[in-house]
Amino acid sequence: MKKIVIIEWGLSAKEVFGIQRNTKELLRCLDNIVDPGQVEMLIPIREEDNYGFKNIKVTKTGLKIQHLGDIGYRIERYIYKNWFTKRHIGREEALSVDLLLQFPIYGCDVISIYDCIPELFPEHYSSKVRKKQRRKILKHQSMAVNKAKLILTDSYDAKEDIMKFYGVEDKKIQVIPCGWQHFNRIEEDSSIIQRLNLQNEEFFFSLGSRLPHKNIKWISYAAKKNPNYKFVISGSARTNLSFEFEGEKLPNMIFAGYLSDGEVKALMKRCKAFIQPSLYEGFGIPPMEAMSVGADCIVSDRASLPEVYKNSVWYINPEDYENVDVDVIMSYPKENNDLILNEYSWEKSARKLLDILSQLK
Repeated sequence: MKKIVIIEWGLSAKEVFGIQRNTKELLRCLDNIVDPGQVEMLIPIREEDNYGFKNIKVTKTGLKIQHLGDIGYRIERYIYKNWFTKRHIGREEALSVDLLLQFPIYGCDVISIYDCIPELFPEHYSSKVRKKQRRKILKHQSMAVNKAKLILTDSYDAKEDIMKFYGVEDKKIQVIPCGWQHFNRIEEDSSIIQRLNLQNEEFFFSLGSRLPHKNIKWISYAAKKNPNYKFVISGSARTNLSFEFEGEKLPNMIFAGYLSDGEVKALMKRCKAFIQPSLYEGFGIPPMEAMSVGADCIVSDRASLPEVYKNSVWYINPEDYENVDVDVIMSYPKENNDLILNEYSWEKSARKLLDILSQLK
């Protein structure tokens, strides 16, 4: 089989979101099953090699521009992903893999697309800057799709969206699901309970920021309908311990800002239920993380979520803002969390990924 070279940028960032989580965990498991030198990861010179891989070779390339601020950073990134990585891959005659949406202009053999949010929700890009950002995303993604031999995604629902928007054949897309086992390594930080004054409170927890498709609106209606419960939301760098909804202060809705993984774990472990009311998710890892510490979950019935969570959660229509009584929602029967936890694992997905890449020429 050909040598595999993975292009990386920003994987060492402090704030870890879904795409970074997915990539880190797949690489961690790949490192345990590949032969030494079979897989190489390219990282920019500015990043530290703190991955601790045994078998995946980590190679720094590119250049570092010191004195031009943000402009220098952008030039540095452009040259790294479009020239230095191309030169290295060509020299190695390797299979190029892009797991982090870098989309170099020369095109990678294998790319990842985790969702179709820009295609499905153009109204979320309403400002002039956001419209320009959306056009850029769609242009680069379309070019990458046309040049790729294979596209990876994380659910069959996302696969159908990619086929619809890009006219891609079924056989060109492979589904590599996510896992949850990384949550076992996270040390719980229960100090967040006291910081948010939740010691004697029954509360619901949601992770997802104020991005429109995350649908905080549903939680706002639920908070208003259920004043005896607190509703805690995390996912942004901003912190605001009260929330205003349609001009009305909702004292039982707490916007906690960006939380560490340990704080998230503590909240998931103690919440009455974890809520994921999204209008769209490519996969949706957080409910699975919550399940792993024993939490029940209330989940949207849209996009990939029913595919992933089957009958182990309580489903809601995320655009029904009338039927938001959480006690009624949680009164219906559901199956055990273990059915989902046993189905998905990073190790299974890494083995599937390696098998797929090994067959590409």
